[in-house]
Amino acid sequence: MELHYEHHGKQYPIKIARDGEAFMVDVGDKNFHVEYKESKPGFITMIIDGKITKCNIATEGNQRHIFINGDVYRFNRVEAGARPESFDALPSAITSPISGKVTAVGAADNDAVKAGQVIITIEAMKMEYQIKAPYDGKIEKINFKVGDQVDIGELLVQMEKQEG
Repeated sequence: MELHYEHHGKQYPIKIARDGEAFMVDVGDKNFHVEYKESKPGFITMIIDGKITKCNIATEGNQRHIFINGDVYRFNRVEAGARPESFDALPSAITSPISGKVTAVGAADNDAVKAGQVIITIEAMKMEYQIKAPYDGKIEKINFKVGDQVDIGELLVQMEKQEG
């Protein structure tokens, strides 16, 4: 099976083939042997090339939010054959991958932020999820403050990419 995902404005072809009870996953020119077990809906234990990783996955339409070791990875499923140049523009909207309570806000409107900087922390199910800047840029608007409840898919932050 071949899938195409967009992540941070770049397209990645992903090939998945069953290998007994496991899978061989090719992402670009990298290959991974993956076993997994769903412990409960949305919570998965994966063994990737022998390393155990626990994650949970939230789905919203074509978006998949994958939480691994406190980091959030957002993937958008795209149609096979989509042209890579159609993904040149980086998203300006950062939406919430989960429903929960805002416990920290690490930036303010008009702040310059670096890729990977924590902008908002959300607590859900006694776990904290850090929402990080996907690229260097300028915060246009943060829509929530500490103590606010957010729902999956709500617009957390508007930001613009900083050139150069």
